[in-house]
This record gives sequence, structure tokens and C-alpha cells, in this order.
Amino acid sequence: MNTAWKTDNYKFVGKAFDYAYANRINKLLGIMGEVNSNSIDYEITASGGYGEMPVYNGSDLNEATKMRGFKTIITPQEYSLTEAVAYKQAKIDKSGECRRVGEYLGDAAAMTVYIHALRVIGGAFDGNKLGGDGKSWAATDHPVASKGSNGRIFVPDEEAGTFSNLITDTLSVSAITSAQSLASRFVTPDGLPVLQDMNLLLVSPELEAEAKKICGENAKFRPLRNPEDNTNAANPVGDLQYMVIGGGKDGFTAKQWAICDPVLMKRIFKLVYITRPKVLPSDTENPLKDLYTGYVDFGIGWGDARPIIFSNPN
Repeated sequence: MNTAWKTDNYKFVGKAFDYAYANRINKLLGIMGEVNSNSIDYEITASGGYGEMPVYNGSDLNEATKMRGFKTIITPQEYSLTEAVAYKQAKIDKSGECRRVGEYLGDAAAMTVYIHALRVIGGAFDGNKLGGDGKSWAATDHPVASKGSNGRIFVPDEEAGTFSNLITDTLSVSAITSAQSLASRFVTPDGLPVLQDMNLLLVSPELEAEAKKICGENAKFRPLRNPEDNTNAANPVGDLQYMVIGGGKDGFTAKQWAICDPVLMKRIFKLVYITRPKVLPSDTENPLKDLYTGYVDFGIGWGDARPIIFSNPN
């Protein structure tokens, strides 16, 4: 059979794939940075520095001593799925059939990445899923700094102390402001204040209604009244926006929530691509099928716990 009917299919499939992927994954890119890598793995490095400058006495130089954070190793994996543009369907509606295959493969690629991101965030409370500092993302005893590394394992500096980014408060305005106050006391590995704006609320699907009450129906930056009292006092978290972290069985459970700085989150919460999602034509001897394979090679991980505070109420 003449296979000329396959001509130009790829451009229709590819365009639909790219649009479907971007449309699905854009939501999480508000808190997740993207990185292209050509290495088998990727290191997310937490902050470090030299600390506050001491007084200069006019003659002796003050030599810097760097305080280090931790590194988390991300190892991307390959994922793929193949679908066919069928001859009969293409003959009836070529552009429609190609668009369907492209959209379905694009959705599959996007949802694969999306679900893995939800699992990383939802797995923050799992003591078996550890970051570069040897702790789960939500923990009461994150080490502030490291002494250095033993190979790729970092050794905590016990003298630098620890910090907690895990609370157990039920979602409320007072719980949010308490978490924001807690975050304002965080320090970098070299002992300097962490300047961050904790203005993005992450909630489970079950808490979305409560988030709307706190942040506003459209979660815009505008003054709001405090939903916990009947006075005219301004809402102390009136500039807050929210994002739902959950879908199906993944992400936050019913009572879980978090507050974060979305700008700093993009620096330490990374989607690492060795190969960005794409759709590729596949060889087949069947003249009645035109095969296409959606493919992505990625990994997701976090490198620091300071930009986010998690709550896991009982």
C-alpha cells in the first residue's frame, strides 16, 4: 500500500503534543524551576556563604571561612508511550486523528511529570524520602549547615544547630501568620537571615474552600477582611495566593498544607530534564499505522527546606 497518507502527520501530532504538555504542566512551574542537563545526574546545591563581615582593623585581612549547605542528587529516568495514527481514521479526518494522538501523548507526558512532582511534595512527610541533608523535606531537625562532604554524602555541622519546617497546625489565618513568623527566624548556613516572602499557600483539594476564604475567591493581591472574626480588621495575610497540591491519590492528604516563598522555591525545587518531552515518529512495517512515541527523560527533587513550611495536622 502507498504510505503517502503518512506525509505531514508528524507536524500535526507534534504541534498538538507540545500544546497539550505545556497546558498541563504550566501550573506547577510557579513553584518548580526547570533545568536542562547533559549529565547522568544533577546536583541541587543549598545556599552557603561567608557570613557577616567582621570589623577591619586597618592592617590585618579577615580571611573568609565558607559555611556550606547540602547537595541533593537528582537522577533522571526515561519514560515513553507509543500510539498510532490509524489509516482509516486519518482518511476520514487526518488533522483530527493526528491532533488526538498528539494530545493524548502530550497529556500522558505532562501528567507523568505532574504526578511525580505531587509525589515529591506529598512525600515531604515520608521519613524514607530523604534530601541531601539526610532529612525528609518536612522535618523538625534540619541541620543548618554542613562541615563538608564525604564523597557525595554531606556531614552536618552540629555546632551550627538545626531548624524545623514542620508544624501540626490546622489551616487558619493564625496558623499561617505563625508559620510566617517561624520562617522569618531561619538563617542561612553562614548565619545570615533568610530574606523570603512566604506568600503562597499550598493546600490539599479538601482545603481549597478554606483557602478561598483566607486568600479570596480569585486569590488576587488585594486587601481582605479576616475571615476568623467579624471586625473590620484587615486580613494579615491579604497578599496571599494559593495553589492546590493534590490529584487522585497523590499530593497532600486532606488536612495537609504548606506556606512557601515561590521565588526561592523555583531555585531549590527542580524539574531536571536530560531530554525535554517530545514526540518521535516510530518505524513500523504495518502500512495501515503511523506510529508516534512520546518521550521524556526527567527527575524531580529539592535542595533546601528553608523556603517552605509544611503542616501535618493530626
